[in-house]
Amino acid sequence: MRPSELAAQLRCPHDQDGQEVGERMNAHNAPVIEAAYQALRCRAGDRVLEIGPGSAGHLDRLFGLQPDLDYTGLDCSALMVRQAQRAHRHIPPPGRARFVVGDLMAAPLADGALERIVAVNVVYFWSPLDEALNRLLALLAPGGRCCLALRSRRCMTLPVFEHGFALFDGPDLAIDMKRVGFCNVTVESRRENSVNVLGEDMEKEMLLVCGERPASGVTDTRHTP
Repeated sequence: MRPSELAAQLRCPHDQDGQEVGERMNAHNAPVIEAAYQALRCRAGDRVLEIGPGSAGHLDRLFGLQPDLDYTGLDCSALMVRQAQRAHRHIPPPGRARFVVGDLMAAPLADGALERIVAVNVVYFWSPLDEALNRLLALLAPGGRCCLALRSRRCMTLPVFEHGFALFDGPDLAIDMKRVGFCNVTVESRRENSVNVLGEDMEKEMLLVCGERPASGVTDTRHTP
């Protein structure tokens, strides 16, 4: 594939090429997904939104660690949503998993309805960024937590990333999150030995940028002992 074609598939996998790209993303993104959920600090019964989960190859492990999550996967790719629905149709109670085709800005989700939001390697595609961050903040319940996981600008050097990718160093994204109203914003950097989108070995820098919606003083009784 040409760089522009691969960039389009990374943004929204489709057709046979998209299926292959989705399978590679499941494998290549696994360390970042695991780290993002660790940073997310999910609690029993949390309502979790994952933006851009692809076919959600990590979901069985997630529910093995926290079996009673109420999980929604929102993805722009109808192909990925179909694959996720087939793979995860039998999540055992009390957990719940649903998958929705859609865009963050038009997602069929109520404001204040989520305790946790995670997005792995999708922030590159949000434009305007402030509108997307404001939407995340609105979707979170007071005290809710969001984790944006991504690779740093310094390791995004392939020609494919010149086609529609906004790149970040970490602190710049944290500033953007603070500006729209997130509090307790943190940036964590981790090194990982992985492969790039072309299948070549390389060292990458993973960024975990997390923030919270300010608490309103309303007690979440579902998590009160």
